[in-house]
Amino acid sequence: MMFRFGHATHPNWREALELVLAQLEGQLQLEQFASDPSRPQRIGLVYATDPFANDLPALLATLRQRTGVTQWVGGVAVGVCSSGVEYYQEPAVAVMLMEFPADSVRVFSGKLPLPKPGTVNGGGRSVMHSALVHVDPLSEDIDDLLEDLGLKMSSGQIFGGLVGAANPQSHLALEPLAGGVSGLMFAEHVPIEVRMTQGVQTVGSEHEITGLRGNFVEELDGQPALNVLMADLGVDADQSEDELATQATELLARRFSHGLFVGLTDKAQAESIVRKGFAGGKLDNHQLRVRPVVGMDPQRKSLAIGDEFALGDRLSFCTRDENSARVDLTRMCAELRDELDAPAPRINELQAAGFSGILAQRRPRGAVYIACNGRGSALFGLQGVEQQIVREQLGDIPLVGFSANGEIFKGALYGYTGVLALFF
Repeated sequence: MMFRFGHATHPNWREALELVLAQLEGQLQLEQFASDPSRPQRIGLVYATDPFANDLPALLATLRQRTGVTQWVGGVAVGVCSSGVEYYQEPAVAVMLMEFPADSVRVFSGKLPLPKPGTVNGGGRSVMHSALVHVDPLSEDIDDLLEDLGLKMSSGQIFGGLVGAANPQSHLALEPLAGGVSGLMFAEHVPIEVRMTQGVQTVGSEHEITGLRGNFVEELDGQPALNVLMADLGVDADQSEDELATQATELLARRFSHGLFVGLTDKAQAESIVRKGFAGGKLDNHQLRVRPVVGMDPQRKSLAIGDEFALGDRLSFCTRDENSARVDLTRMCAELRDELDAPAPRINELQAAGFSGILAQRRPRGAVYIACNGRGSALFGLQGVEQQIVREQLGDIPLVGFSANGEIFKGALYGYTGVLALFF
């Protein structure tokens, strides 16, 4: 049975929430949303936009009273979304009621510490397998927080995003919180599929970083980085510094309206790719670690990259536009759809764990979609495009999510991406 969910926009949080509650109550009458007695653990997921930030305590109390669900997690963001719809920079709320087998999900935060490593539940399964996380973007050492959390999860699968930065209490785990990280920790037997879309197209070929200074790439393949970029763009780099800088600025403004990016592959991974014989000796575009070019030094002909890197790492220049983003999001969903059409893995094991209704063709009970706030209408021109693509490719499944200040996939922090998690 599918998770119940609802979404609404209204200037008043009480009215918005009443609209959501009406949807949740109406779904009780539909067979596909019937409660599953084999999944007694109920968790609420709520995302609200900035105008409702100060009302979060009252909103949470109302949700508990009206739904009977006591455990809630979520956050505040500049935008929220649901199945086929997006609300950006307007008062809105999206809610999902999730059901899981007993002792398979735990809420965690700075006030609710993680269990000790090796802890198992009543079924003998690791309780720390994967996690949905909400992170305050004003927290210090976010990368370290994620790395530490990832090491504690047996699958290493940490997914989620950075919530809004405009509010003192930006996320919640049983109560509104400020700073740090919170979310849901899933036990080993909870089936979840997580994918990420970046939506970039590479420009030119892949290069080796052979010179750097701080976060400036000075040389690629032994040549000045700016010269290599201009060569990839088909421009003669043999001209004066001022002429080169002027032409580079004009060309980048014209051709890269959504910014210039690089796709990074660290040295160890690049060497592993060559050893394993990947086609062309490189990763596919959607597997690259994409970061923005944030500046250039025309005198040194170097480029500043918004990330850390090292000598020997590989770099490809990238562009992101509406078409490439559509194509890559469709690719991600198509791959998921192909997997869902295949026989479900470990059927007997899942049934023994208490799951009902396991069929050869698996249908998600619900989904969470977390997308960069630089995507949405800023990239596609209209709100809700991404959510409509997901619905077209995977069907009208329950979905909620939010616009993030940074997206988290496999424990790493990304930007300009979309992360989709399916629950079964």
